[in-house]
Order: sequence, then C-alpha cells, then structure tokens
Amino acid sequence: MRRRDFIAAIAASAMSMAWPARAQERRARPRLLIAERDPFTGLHVLKMRYASGRRPSEDMEGWALSWRLSGKDEFAERAVAEMRSKHVASGAKASRSWVDYARWSLAFDWLFDYPGFDRGLKDRVAGELTDGAAAMLTTPDFADPGQLSYHNYALRYLALAAFPSAAVEDYPDCNQRCASWRQTIAAGLANVFDISEFVSPQGSYHESLDYMRITWASLVMLAELQRTVGGVDPAQHFSVFRNIGDTYLYKLLPDGTPSREGDNEYPVLDSRDTAVVGYAVNRFKDSYSAWLLRESGFLAKEWVLPVLEFLWDDPEVTPRNPAQSPENELPRQRYFPGVGHLVMRDGWTRDSTWIEFDCGPYFAKHQHLDQNQFTIYHRGYLAIDSGADYTDTESPHYLNYYRRTVAHNSVLVYDPAEKFFWSDNLLAAANDGGQRMNSSRYWNTIRSREDWERTRDLWDLGSMRVMDYVPGQYHYAMGDASKAYAREKLRRFTREILYVPKHNVVFVFDRVVTTQPSFRKVWLLHGVNAPVVDQDDKGEAGSREFRNAKTFRFAEGDGELLVRPLRPKERENWPLEPRQGAPLPEDPKLRHMWKLFWGEDFNKILPSNGKNVVPGAWRIEVSPAVAAEEDFFLHVMEIGDVGKTGQRRAELIDGVNFQGAAFEHGPMVLFSSVGEGVSSGEASLPDITCDSLIVTSLLPDIVYELNFGGLNVSASPSAVLPGVSAGIERIRTNSKGVLRLQRRMLGNLRLRIARL
Repeated sequence: MRRRDFIAAIAASAMSMAWPARAQERRARPRLLIAERDPFTGLHVLKMRYASGRRPSEDMEGWALSWRLSGKDEFAERAVAEMRSKHVASGAKASRSWVDYARWSLAFDWLFDYPGFDRGLKDRVAGELTDGAAAMLTTPDFADPGQLSYHNYALRYLALAAFPSAAVEDYPDCNQRCASWRQTIAAGLANVFDISEFVSPQGSYHESLDYMRITWASLVMLAELQRTVGGVDPAQHFSVFRNIGDTYLYKLLPDGTPSREGDNEYPVLDSRDTAVVGYAVNRFKDSYSAWLLRESGFLAKEWVLPVLEFLWDDPEVTPRNPAQSPENELPRQRYFPGVGHLVMRDGWTRDSTWIEFDCGPYFAKHQHLDQNQFTIYHRGYLAIDSGADYTDTESPHYLNYYRRTVAHNSVLVYDPAEKFFWSDNLLAAANDGGQRMNSSRYWNTIRSREDWERTRDLWDLGSMRVMDYVPGQYHYAMGDASKAYAREKLRRFTREILYVPKHNVVFVFDRVVTTQPSFRKVWLLHGVNAPVVDQDDKGEAGSREFRNAKTFRFAEGDGELLVRPLRPKERENWPLEPRQGAPLPEDPKLRHMWKLFWGEDFNKILPSNGKNVVPGAWRIEVSPAVAAEEDFFLHVMEIGDVGKTGQRRAELIDGVNFQGAAFEHGPMVLFSSVGEGVSSGEASLPDITCDSLIVTSLLPDIVYELNFGGLNVSASPSAVLPGVSAGIERIRTNSKGVLRLQRRMLGNLRLRIARL
C-alpha cells in the first residue's frame, strides 16, 4: 500500500468510528470534548479541577458544564434560559457562525440529561443544529469531500457540520437525517489530515501564521471532538498536532509577534492562538506551551471558545521558560519540512536574535512569491518582509508588490519579455523581475496529494537542499529556488546562509545563473528606516546610487544590521491603500484595476484590518556592474545594538572553486563557487585574525587535507615566509558536507583543499 493510501485509510477508519450511523445504539452523554472517563477531559479530572476553585466560563456552555460538575440546578437553569431566549447563529456567515454551532452543540450534549431541558426545547435546538449542518453540507465546498482543503474556510465549514452532527447523533428524527452526512464529514476530515501530513508534518503552515491560527483553531477542536466521540485520537496518527507547541515557540519573534511570512496582515496573536496553544498544554502537557500561555505575555487572555480555558489549561502542567533551557536540551534551530521554513535563533529573551530563511513549495494563494528570502529581528525589525497590510487580495498593491518577489529579501532577474499572470488574467501584472506567477492556480490552494502531483510543475518551486546545525558553533542552510523563476530567464539560484550566534554575524552567499547575460540581476534587502550608506550618492530623490559603497546599515528600535557587500565588486511603485479606507484613487490606471476585478459598482476601499504591521519604506538593491550569465553575491551581516556594530573588519576571500569572507575575531567561511561536492580548491586567506575556518559544499563524510602555506612577508614575528608550510590538517566532513577547523593562526596564508 502506498504511504498516501495508508494515511488516508487511517484517517477514514478513524473518522468512521467518530461519525457512523448507529441506529441501534444509544451512546452515553456527555461525549463532546468531555466524557465520563477520559484521560484528558474526563469528568473525574474536571470535577477535581472544579473542587480546587477553578470555574468554567460564564456563558451558556460554561453553565452547562458547571451543572455537570457541581450538580447544582441553578447553573443548568441559566443555560436553559439562554437557550430559550436565543437561537443558533441566525443569519451569520458560516465562516463566523461555526463557533456558535460548536457552542450550542456542546450545550445540547452537556445538558441533555437535565430534566428541565424539555423535549420541546430540545427539538427546537436539535432542528436548528441539523438545519445549519444540512445547509453547510449542500454548499459547493462539500461537492467532493475528498478535495476539501487544509485551509481556514474549509476547516471552519467542516467544524460547523461536524459538531451538530455529533451532538444530535441518536436523537429522534435527527439520526436518520444525519446518517447521510457522516461519510461526507469523515471523507473531508480524512483529506484534511492527509494534506496536513504532507504540508506541515512537523508544524508551521503554508499561508502565514495569521491563517494558521484560523485553520488550527477549528482543526484542534475537531481533533478533540473525534477523540471524545469516536475514541480515536488524531494526534496519535498525524504529526502536525504534536508540533503545534514548537511552531509557536520558534516562529514567534522575541517581541512575541508572529513571523511575517505570507499574508500575515494581522501579526498579533488573538483568541484563536490562545486556544491552539491551550490544546498543546492539554493534549501533550507541553511545559513550554504552558509558559507561552500563562507567563510570556504574548497571548491574548480571551479564548475563541471561552469554556476551553477550563477544559484545556491543565493546572498540573508547570510552565517552563525556554530562556532557561540549555541549547543541548532545546535547540536554537528548527526546520519545518513541507513548507520549507527554517528558524535560527540565539535564545528566547527579548534581546535575542531571530532569523527565518524560507525555501519550499507553493501550496496556496496566501503564500508569497518569495523563495530564498530571509528576515532578521534583533531588538527591532532589521531585514523585513516589506509589504504592508492589504485591504483586498486583488488590490493593485497586493498584486503588484505585497506578494511579489520585489517586496522580499530575495533576488530579481529582469527579462523585459516576461509576462505575469494576474488572477483571472484580466490585465497584465507588473513585471517586477521576480518569481513566476504564470497560472490561475497561484490563486488557489492544494486540494490533495494527487492534485499536487498533477500540477507539480506549478507548485514545486523551492527546496532546502542542505541544513546543518552545530550547537554553539554555527547554523547553516542552502536553499534552491531555481524552479521558482521562469525557465526562460534563469537556470540556477541557490542561496547559502551561515549564522554564527557567538559573533552575531550572518554570511549570505548567492549563486545566480541566467540564460542571457543581459538579464539584470538585483539583490534585495528591505528595512523599515532609511539606510545609512558609507559614501555620498549620485542620483535623484527617491532612488540613490552608491557605486562603491563598502557598508550600509539598517536600524529599527534598538537594533542594527550592518551589511558589507563583498560580491559583486562593482520602477514603478504601487502605493499602499490608506489603512482607514478611502474613496478609489483618482489615477485612471489604478481606478481601472480596482473596478476591473471588483466591478463597476465598487467605489470605496475598505478599512484595513492590519495591526502591528511594520511596513518597509526603504530597500537596498545590489546589482553587478558588468553583465554576465553567472554572478555571485556575498554579504556579511553584523547584527547588534544601535551604534555597536562596525568595530570589526570583514574581508573578501576570492579563490579557486571557493568564494568567502573573513570576519575579524570570528570565522573565515568558504562557499563553493562551482556547485556542491567540491573535491579541491584553494584560496589566499587575508591578513586578519580569526578563530575558525568553516567550509561548505564539500563531499559528505570524506577526509580532506587542508594544506596551509606562507603567502606574504609580514612584519609580524609569527609570519610564515612564502612557500613555507604552516601546517597540514586532515579533517573529515560531516554528513552535510561541512567541515570546521578551530584554529587561530589563519591569516595571511595560502590554503589548498583536496579530498584524500
């Protein structure tokens, strides 16, 4: 059996236990999220929690639970009175009313045995629940449940149908009506589980942490519903659940806001994040998640469903501050396969450095065309995703800048003849020189593994080829985004990033090979504030030219990023929409773009829902002075507090088969200029004091000989004369093809490297 079929079979089997037709069997209540005997939310556990002084929420479902735990009819009466005076989610959109359907389903189940919950009221509530589920299941989203996507709307719709279906199971006049739904619900959830195992097997999410919270809030509630109703725990079969806590732990910046990758126009945590982290506390007794939930100050106090706080915030789980965990216990690097996100950080304090490097597939419309991009935070937003929030996903700013490569810290390659596909292709999108957008599928989302394979040439854009992490020494990764660009203009784009936390320095080495030398290459770095460049400029206002700059700085908050561009040696703007909303712009071109997509009656830009967005106003572009098919970009980035960087030198190393840099009192780093698996090469090491040598892109698990010889006559008493050996080292590379030599006397030597 193929792995995909095996996983789907597990999911379908599990779901068939959760929502089968059971005409002959009356099952015990309560059973929605709680049960008489359950290791996590059993009544015996919850009663002890209640006896200790903790209380459920002050609302309909909270009172229903209080009655279950205390036996006091006054709570049940309050819940019943609420039911009599209100109706289930009347008139609300399904994307918002799913929470109400869940609330009423819980109250219906938890109050079911209360004598005051009379048959007439039960019939009315059961009818409203089934009517809502029936209406949901007749929508086009459920026409083929085997194509239901791992996406925020699909999960909310599924929750809207699943909770009522489970609540009214075996209730007279409802069981027969609901029987036909259960296979649809089971098939839909099975497909979602399978896609989650493909897209985010170890956490993170493909459409930004904003859309992750919306998706995961309903996903974890469905998982617990399945566990308590059907007796099968999805967390035992699908790994996304056990990696929820680590996703938040690593992908929150030191200031507590989430990673900005993708369509994260609301980069602040809310009640849905609180519930998702609470699930990790309850289901996995995760002490770091308990710290996030109770002590970090990052999460909202509210829960998307308030009663979940009582159910899931297990007081027996002791919080643990990650800042107090040693690196050998809590690694400072985390890779999220599937989505291709790599996070490197030097700790979990407010003053820590946080770096994200992304290179992976394209799964859905809320992703950006930004493979091989990186972002950096240290006491401020230093290298950023520069697009601001958007008011509509087809606005001119969104289509031509926000989601495009030009707004990210990646590379552009300009082919004047390239065409970019805009949504329904009503008109041409801007040619930003970036990664391809040549199909309407870029406004869709992955539906299944078969869907992925069938259209893989569109989706499979990038991969993290190599990753290496040695605690206390370095973090290293190579991303390959060659497929992200039109093949007519680009043959190869690999980016290597090496971060040395001890010195807070990052080396970024790019190899870009185009099909024609005339295609201009542009290396991008975006910042919040105006960069400070070390020389006078030549150019007009708004676009300044620094042909011989040796350094530039971006600063924001209390942090600073000093960049030294070592290689190479030698547009139209799309305005932001007003955050408060506004009439359409007077510019005929922009008005035409708005109306072309939204219709002639569209006359007002809606207010933005952005919060905590840090838009970029400046960028640095680095381009080779001489046209060539192959170019190398090498930048050394020093991270620190404002006014504290720039005290140490950095020098280029230009060798045979190797390019690299030396950072004073830190490492010398060599990258391959000819691809992976280098057998030999040589380089002249500059006269600079360094503490180590790191060489990447060698053959894995192979012994190399490093031969050091004299280079120049120097006044230094320790200098080695030309032609005189300064020693030979034989070192075996690790499984990633990386070697590191701890040695202080490296400067002013000739190095020859050869495999043995």
